[in-house]
Amino acid sequence: MKSENIFKIMLFTFLSSFILGGYLLENLGIKYVSEGGNPLIKIHISTYILMLTVVYFTFRKGINTPLKNLKELTNAWLASLLSIAIVIVYGLYTSGTSGMAYLLNTMVTPLLAVYLLSQLNDNHKNKLLKLLAYLVFINAMIAILEFIVGKTMIAVEFSSFSHFRSTAFLGFPLNNALITAALVPILMFHTRIPALVYFAVIVLALFAFGGRAATGIFILGVCFLVTPKIRTFIAKGVYISKLHFAILQALTFFVLIFTTLIITLTPIGERILSKLHVDKSAEARFNVYILLDKLSPTEWVFGASSSFKQNIDFYIGINVIENYIIGWIVNFGLIGTLLLFLSCYRVPVRLLAKNNMGVNVALIVFLFVSVTNNALTTKTPALLFLFSAMYLSRSVGNRK
Repeated sequence: MKSENIFKIMLFTFLSSFILGGYLLENLGIKYVSEGGNPLIKIHISTYILMLTVVYFTFRKGINTPLKNLKELTNAWLASLLSIAIVIVYGLYTSGTSGMAYLLNTMVTPLLAVYLLSQLNDNHKNKLLKLLAYLVFINAMIAILEFIVGKTMIAVEFSSFSHFRSTAFLGFPLNNALITAALVPILMFHTRIPALVYFAVIVLALFAFGGRAATGIFILGVCFLVTPKIRTFIAKGVYISKLHFAILQALTFFVLIFTTLIITLTPIGERILSKLHVDKSAEARFNVYILLDKLSPTEWVFGASSSFKQNIDFYIGINVIENYIIGWIVNFGLIGTLLLFLSCYRVPVRLLAKNNMGVNVALIVFLFVSVTNNALTTKTPALLFLFSAMYLSRSVGNRK
């Protein structure tokens, strides 16, 4: 299979994962996230495409040749794949097929994506990295527009939210916030859009998503990212033409004016002020730790009983565990949680690099933001985009 064909498949994978979210599929009559329906439709089309492509490609090329292209990631990739396979088998044994599809969509898909991305040439890798950068920016713009008009592009119903939240393409608001905050440190320098404009739009979008933790952690991450550049600027200065400098000054002025107008003349300003306190949404994230006290020693190791899972609402007031680590412990126990950690983070850790701070900051932001919600216990392309962006940026950057 040629690089061009794999590129087209990954192009379709990214677009379908971005656009065909859970809410859209439900509106189309496909029971992708709701209860009931055919178990086969619980798996996203992008997951099917990746699995079929990997099987076909491996049969054509054999096992050794594709793995060689993973280079230093080979052992981490194999360990991650084995780990998630063990958890899936254990989950099927203890709970049946119920709730297992998310392991394929959320955790197997990113590993398959990296496997295929490693077979591409640099030109195709660059194109996919830019595609992700523009998709995140477009998604953020849509979120801001949704928040201004007070209506989502795709029909959804949030009975648990006291304020309107944007959904854009990526569906659930906090899932949007996680993906956006984590990817931007890598992607904001890979478009023709000035980084300052990109940053301002993303910050406004994060408020539209209602992600307080994501907003704060993202801003801190970007500050950490640009600090070395500020030190270099102060110590050595930069070589820039007078025209370029004048344009940059004007752009900065207009971005500040635009941001101020958006905050003061739209509901986003009210949202910012309304989020500066601990509300019921934040309380739910603290109360979730009560569940750990209720687990027996056996449940700590092997996962909670079905009766315990059915009474989560009784313990914490809601039936959603707003912390994926505790969610993993409840569902799979400490052994399963350790294996899931390995499958989710072994490859990204191997992608960390001294000469690519964007990749490093992205992983740190993802780690801190993700523990504030239940994203990794649901169907989400968060890891797919994180793995892909980190790999593409690291791979292309090493050849520059």
